[in-house]
Amino acid sequence: MEKLTLLIFLFTYFAIAIQKLPGIKIDRPSGVLVGSTLLVVSGGITLPMAYSYIDWDVITFLLGMMIMTAYLELAGFFPVAARFIVKRAHSGNSLLAFVIAGTALLSALFVNDTICLLFTPMLLAATRALKVNPIPYLLAVAFSSNIGSALTVTGNPQNIYIGIVSGISFLEFMINAAVPVLLSLVVVYIVLYLMYKKELTISDTDFEITESHDSVLMLKSLLALAITLALFLFHVSYPVAAMIGATAVILTGRVTPKAALAKVDWQLLIFFAGLFVVMGALGDTSYMNRAIEFVTPYLERNDLNAVLGVGGIALLLSNLVSNVPAVMIIYPVIDDMGLAVYLAVIATFAGNLTLVGSVANLIVAEKANQYGVNLSFMTYLKAGVIITLLSSAIAVAYTYLTI
Repeated sequence: MEKLTLLIFLFTYFAIAIQKLPGIKIDRPSGVLVGSTLLVVSGGITLPMAYSYIDWDVITFLLGMMIMTAYLELAGFFPVAARFIVKRAHSGNSLLAFVIAGTALLSALFVNDTICLLFTPMLLAATRALKVNPIPYLLAVAFSSNIGSALTVTGNPQNIYIGIVSGISFLEFMINAAVPVLLSLVVVYIVLYLMYKKELTISDTDFEITESHDSVLMLKSLLALAITLALFLFHVSYPVAAMIGATAVILTGRVTPKAALAKVDWQLLIFFAGLFVVMGALGDTSYMNRAIEFVTPYLERNDLNAVLGVGGIALLLSNLVSNVPAVMIIYPVIDDMGLAVYLAVIATFAGNLTLVGSVANLIVAEKANQYGVNLSFMTYLKAGVIITLLSSAIAVAYTYLTI
C-alpha cells in the first residue's frame, strides 16, 4: 500500500509541476484534488484520515484574508492605489521606484497574486498613456510582488503555512524577514535600471485614468484589515483574527456578501486542502521517514551548512514543484525559528527565477498579453536569474549572521 501511496504522490506532483497530462486538461488545484481522491478510493487512506491531515487553521486564515481582499476589490481600492503611485512619478526612474515600493508594500499586506491581478491592468494603462515601454515596469511588478510578499505572514501562501504551523508572531516574522526583503528590493531596482535605463524616459506625466470606487466601503474594508493586523500584534491566533476582520466587513460593508464571496480564490483553498491530504498520506509512509532521516543532518544545525542546505533545497524544489509544496516538504526537519522564516523567504525569492516560477509571474504575463504586450520567457529570465541569485545570497548571508 505504501508503494501505491508513493505512486499517487508522484502523479500529483507531476501534475503540479508540469500541469500537462496526455489527453487531460489539469491544473494545480485539480491535480491535488485528483491525487487526494485517488488516495481515498484506492484504500491508501480513509476519509477521516484525509480530513485529519488538513490544517483547518491555514484554510480558515486564508478564507478570512480573501474575504477582506474581496471587499477591497469591490471598493476599487487597488486601482486607486495604483493610480496614486503612478501619478506621483515625474520620471521613468521614479516611476520604477514607486512601482517596486508600492507593489511590495501591497503584496506584504495581501496575497501577492491578488496584487498582480489587479495592479497590472492599471499599470499597463498608465504606461500606455505615458507612451513608455511597459516591460521594465511589468518585471518590477512581478519581482517586487514576490519579494514584498516575503515580508509578512499574510503575504503569500507559504508564509501563511509557516506562520501558522510554527506559531511565530506577525511582528517577529516581519522583523526576521525585513532586512533581506528590503535589500532585495534595492537589487530589483538596480538590476532593472541598469538593463532598461535607456527606456526609462517619460516625456509627459500629465494624464488621467478614471476608475470608479466606493470610498465608504474602502474605508470600512481598510479598518477591518487594520483590526486584523492589530489582533495579530496582540497574539490573537491568525485564523481567529482573520475571521474577525472578515466578519466585521461583512456586517458593515452594505454589499451583498455573494458578490464578495464570488471573488474568493476557492481554487487556492482547494489546492491547499488537497495538498495537505497528499502530504499527510506520504508523511505516514516509511519513504518520507527515510528522506527526513537523510536530510536532517544537513538542516538541523544552526551553521552555514544548514543555511546553504535549506536554501539550496528550497531553490531547487520551489522551481520543480512550486514553493508551497517545497516549504511543506522542508519545514518538518527545521528546528530553528530563524531558519523557518528564512525558508519562507528563500522559497519566495526562488519564484523570481523564471516566468513559471510563481503564479504571480504568470498573472502579470497573461494580463500583459491581454493588452497586446508580450512578456516573454527569455526577457523575464535575463533579469530573473540575476535578481534571484543576488537576493538569495543576501538571505543566506543575513540568516547566517543572525541565527
